[in-house]
Amino acid sequence: MGKALINHQLMCILHTMAFGCLALAGCATTAPIGNPREVWCDHNQPRRPSLAVVAAMTRAELDEMNAFNGQGAKWCGWKANA
Repeated sequence: MGKALINHQLMCILHTMAFGCLALAGCATTAPIGNPREVWCDHNQPRRPSLAVVAAMTRAELDEMNAFNGQGAKWCGWKANA
């Protein structure tokens, strides 16, 4: 019984160490975030709803959309639809 208990304890220690190493390795390999503006530009695009949708939008929704598109124009160089 004593030998089995020691083997069990060693296996528990090894599992704990392996899990700890994997957890640390996951953190160590995470790439740093680049320029936040570039990340934002890569994940967003201009909001250009149809005229019917614009007609149904509230003032707050229009203001939010215009602010979003203004940020895209400033940060990403978005141009107005011609």
